Amino acid sequence: MSETKKPQSSRLSLLEGFKQSSADSVTELDVALLVAHVIDEQLDAEKVRAGIQNLVDQAKSLGVSDVEGLLAFLRGQGFAQASLEGVDLTHSSIDWLLQQHQGLPIVVAVLVITLAQDLGLEAYGVNYPGHFLLRAQGDLVDPLSLAVVNPSALQVPSDYTLDELLVRANTATLGFRMLNNLKAYYLQLGNWQATLAATDYQLAIVHNENGLTGLLHFERAECQQRMGDTEAALASYLLCIELANEEALVAKAQERVDALTARDDRPLH
Repeated sequence: MSETKKPQSSRLSLLEGFKQSSADSVTELDVALLVAHVIDEQLDAEKVRAGIQNLVDQAKSLGVSDVEGLLAFLRGQGFAQASLEGVDLTHSSIDWLLQQHQGLPIVVAVLVITLAQDLGLEAYGVNYPGHFLLRAQGDLVDPLSLAVVNPSALQVPSDYTLDELLVRANTATLGFRMLNNLKAYYLQLGNWQATLAATDYQLAIVHNENGLTGLLHFERAECQQRMGDTEAALASYLLCIELANEEALVAKAQERVDALTARDDRPLH
């Protein structure tokens, strides 16, 4: 799969798609396909949609009409998983999920949500930290095991309430979190260019949220420093200072600016 160096037209199309990810007409599947395109520019989105429609048709032919029936159907199709090991980019692709029945919880959740909605059930993502969940007809569902979860069994940090951890994830939040998974993989590889590209897509999603954009510009600056692009890094740190809401982050960015401008090889303006 191709990870970087996409044609400009493809990149612009993805940027626009992510920018529109919070629109009412955009579905979880639409966003998942955008992320899959980031991973593989040759992705056949219509083939993916056809594969999911085939699952919907099978479920309907079997009379699936409730949450337990849907989860049992998907388990029977081989989509239930144990904990993933050796996670790579493919596990963030809904195309790979359909082909290999392996994927991160957030990707499997998209499949479950899409099928549930097509079957007339209410379903949406739940932004639980560390392990994406979903709700279907009010039931909390673990997408990896494809089983209903008792909320009381979930771990809750002392500084949070359970309700705060079970917030509904809209399509923009879903896309942002899926891109976080890509960034984590790219960072592990030291692929700064791909990390920057993923951050660009996240900036498109949260373009109106200064706090998040400030943090993303700080991340961009760190990547640009590692790439040796001091001038670009300086510009990104300055944007962080301008946009960030957290005093600690602003102070950290200012320290980086001071360090960069104190160097003999600092950019000239």
